[in-house]
Parts: sequence; C-alpha cells; structure tokens
Amino acid sequence: MASYKKYIQLIYYNIFRKRLNGLYRSVIRIFVNLRNSLVFRSYGRRVHWDPGVIFESPYNITVGDRCRIKKGVEMYADPWVEDKDKVTLVIGDNVSINSGTFINAHNYVEIGEGTLIGKNVIIADTKHNVSDPGKTIRDNPVTLEDPIIIGKGCGIAFNVMIFPGVTLGENSGVSANSVVTRDVPPYSIVGGIPARIVRRYDFEKEKWIKYNDKGRPEE
Repeated sequence: MASYKKYIQLIYYNIFRKRLNGLYRSVIRIFVNLRNSLVFRSYGRRVHWDPGVIFESPYNITVGDRCRIKKGVEMYADPWVEDKDKVTLVIGDNVSINSGTFINAHNYVEIGEGTLIGKNVIIADTKHNVSDPGKTIRDNPVTLEDPIIIGKGCGIAFNVMIFPGVTLGENSGVSANSVVTRDVPPYSIVGGIPARIVRRYDFEKEKWIKYNDKGRPEE
C-alpha cells in the first residue's frame, strides 16, 4: 500500500520539485545578474548569485568572475570615510561565499581569488568600542577599524569570526568555530579561540609541520 507513495515521492522530488525549481531559479538569476551588473561598481561574468542576498551600497562593491554567493549572505559597504566613492569591498574571481555570512566593509575588505567561505562567517572591519563603562554597550560607539585582507586560495570554515586588521596569507585555512584576532601566515592552518597556528607547510621539507600549543613547530 505504501509502495505507491514511494513512487509519488520519487516523481515529485526528481521531476517536478528539482527540475522546476531549478528552472525557476535559473530564470530569476538572469534578472538578478542583470540588476547587479547595473548597480555594482563592477560585476563579473558567470556569477552564481542567489536571490535573497542582502547588500547595501553596491556602488562600493566589486565582484569578480565565476563567483558563487548563496542566499542569506549580508554585505554592507557604505564607506565611513570622507571618500564616498571608495571601493570598500573587493571580491575576487572564483570566490564562494556560503549562506549566513555577514560582511561589514566600511573601511576596506578584500577577499582573494579562489577563496572559499563557509556558513555563518563574520568578517567585520568595525567593532563596538566599549570605552565608557558607565554606558551600555548599545550606547558606546561603533568605531571604524583597520582593513581585512584575505589572500588568494584561502578556506574559511563554518562559524568563524575574523577581527578587524587581520590579514590571511594566501592558501591559508581557518578551522570551524575559530576567532581570528591576528595575522595568519601563508600556507598555514589555524584554529581555536583565539586562533593559533596548527600546521604550516614547509617548502624545504615538502611537508606539513605541526605546531604545539605554544605556537612552536614540533620537531
């Protein structure tokens, strides 16, 4: 008796839901990309931009070729500087940004070519400056901080927070649930709160070198 439901489910999901939903999203994406090409400072070719991405000040954002920006990503790029024409968010070619990622780029944030960003990542060049303990956090000012530079080919896992002023070297990786408060050397893997180097590639030895809890390589 229940076997026919299995076939109905198969037909519904594989034929109607997947194919029709895919067709619908493809049509919507055409209009989304047309809109983006008109409002962004520069907008690359073959960009996979989902409906439902939230953004402000697109004139201050550049997007490279063949990027994938998933639904639920938020980008805020209104310059908090005198030059209101400044490009404050640069997204390189072949960058993938997953859903739930929040980017505050009021000074300058650069995401290098080929970088992968997981879900629920926070990248912000601003912070609450709790300078007056007599005031609530809400009443203390949000201040503009130093730029964030993410190099080429980086990988940032789920639920990561990257602090203002941080530079991630090329081909570096950040483990899930990490808080990055300082610069990360190229070809390194970091993790933890605050993030520290876990492994780093040694080109002379042609292998990955593990680091101990004190941040020193293990011999």
